[in-house]
Amino acid sequence: MKVTRLWSSKGTTGPGTSDSAAQGKARRQGSRAAQWIACTVALGFASLGSNSAASAKNGAVEFAKYFNPVQKKGYLNESQDRIIKKRSFKSGDIPNVETASNKESGIFAILAPDQISNDSQIEELLGQNYINGLSVTLPWQQLEPTEDEFNWQPVDHLLELLTKHNKSLILRVSTCGLDLPASTASAAGVAPASDDKTGSPADSDTPKWVFDSDVKSITYTGVDGKAHRMPIFWDANYLANWRNFVKALGKRYDKNPALHSVGITGGGVLGGTAVLPTLARTAAGAGSDEPKPDNVSTREIEQKLKKEFGMNQRQIVEHWKYVSDIFPKSFETARLNFDIDPPTPGRAGQDALDEISDYLIYRYGERVYLTRQNVSNAKHGFDQYRLFLKFRGDTLTGYQFTSDISPEALTKVTQSALDDGISYAEVPASLLLSKDESLTGPVKFLSSHIGYEIVTQKAALPAEMISGEPLKASFTFMNAGAAAPLRPSRNFDKDVASSYRIMVELRDATGKPVVLSLHTPPTPTTQWLAGKPVTYDQELKMPKLAPGEYSIFMWLVDSDSQRKLQILDAISQEKPTPSYSIPLGKVKVVPESSAIGAKDSTPH
Repeated sequence: MKVTRLWSSKGTTGPGTSDSAAQGKARRQGSRAAQWIACTVALGFASLGSNSAASAKNGAVEFAKYFNPVQKKGYLNESQDRIIKKRSFKSGDIPNVETASNKESGIFAILAPDQISNDSQIEELLGQNYINGLSVTLPWQQLEPTEDEFNWQPVDHLLELLTKHNKSLILRVSTCGLDLPASTASAAGVAPASDDKTGSPADSDTPKWVFDSDVKSITYTGVDGKAHRMPIFWDANYLANWRNFVKALGKRYDKNPALHSVGITGGGVLGGTAVLPTLARTAAGAGSDEPKPDNVSTREIEQKLKKEFGMNQRQIVEHWKYVSDIFPKSFETARLNFDIDPPTPGRAGQDALDEISDYLIYRYGERVYLTRQNVSNAKHGFDQYRLFLKFRGDTLTGYQFTSDISPEALTKVTQSALDDGISYAEVPASLLLSKDESLTGPVKFLSSHIGYEIVTQKAALPAEMISGEPLKASFTFMNAGAAAPLRPSRNFDKDVASSYRIMVELRDATGKPVVLSLHTPPTPTTQWLAGKPVTYDQELKMPKLAPGEYSIFMWLVDSDSQRKLQILDAISQEKPTPSYSIPLGKVKVVPESSAIGAKDSTPH
């Protein structure tokens, strides 16, 4: 039997618009827009120079932002900042919420370098329903020990295990900071880098062959008291080699469905944004177990980078823009993530981070997720908080916890994370495998509210309907999660956050699907806020069906990829249970000639 597909693009009554027609219209509009852009670029945006305070609704200004999102050299973030309003997380009155498993959200177990090959431990982690995947940071020297000769085995093996469990990987590649010991590198058949002055061995994530290609670097003493070598991140030879590696990485893994995201790295230390390495530490003081950086040593290395290698805030911003652009060009499909820590300490570093973050999100949108890395306590920096609130309507955000976070801090920071509206959290495997409930309890609570947790609460359908007439339905949803569901919709090289859609399917008495009806809720999913019920009525256009009884099912889908999202069924299940397909009941189709009309709606 032929399946009838009835698409409605706006969630309104009346005839729907097919996806193919809508896409054709979009292509025509895109072509005209592209011609307009080319014309505007050719004119040099001459009209913009006299109207720097133009409204955000000015089309020319918006296109200018597209090509160069940040235009002011002395960046104050005045014209582009949105009104930031704090919203405390409210889960709503939904007890016993379980964790829905969707690729883009959830808890990800951080594997240390010595845990990557421990398959039994990995299987134990992936066997936990509330763990959605893994997070790893690998050194460049492990993946490309010799120029153009790659060792993809560590990544391939992890992706194979994750695919088996239908889970995903957050992948970062570090060029400085992880710094496997020379003995470990030697055992792996990788020659360690050498000290640029003495020639003695120095640990580095960057392969030795890169330093041998006339790349500038510095050597410093790390927290372990050993020599570590860091490339100058804005060195042209270093960037050329790094760009080639990222291109090879993207060619191999861009379309792998087991990837959650790939870190935008290589411009800072340990897969992050900071351009200053972590040096030897001194005690924080009597009665404190928390170490702090040796500020004198930090200042010394910062001054060296400024005097000998030309480091300044403008150069750091332009450097990070360049590094950031490498990744979207190499990963056209896979999502990326970016650390929102300042590249250098102080106000100047935060201003630089503002400019870099604006550049990424205004240019690439939901293609780039934002991660607050190295969360070790319950303290919440205002600037990071502001960035999350500013951009959580445009893209997904996440936390990365350190292994030394205390149970008390973890309990507090989970609430901050939900207030921020994060969609994923990276948690050290050692913490997830702990038997200490004071550690695992907050994480499990976080897992049940992280990202979007859509609960289908009610659906009202008629007991009978006349063949060929619309199916009148009413739906109620509740988001028990901290973030709204954002569907990435490609617009040039930017992914704009848009709404997921509701698919209603009718199956005949044999179980075969005969109608697929697709609509966008009147309140788009981008506005489904935590704890706020969403109720609406919908007329679903129906073809002329043979008289008989039909079963009705509902999904939440990405209409572009046809991917079904897992949501919580509170209609057919007493306890909200994760499911992809929600049964809504049955409807009896009667002949049009009987003209008896449909009976009153009956809630399901």
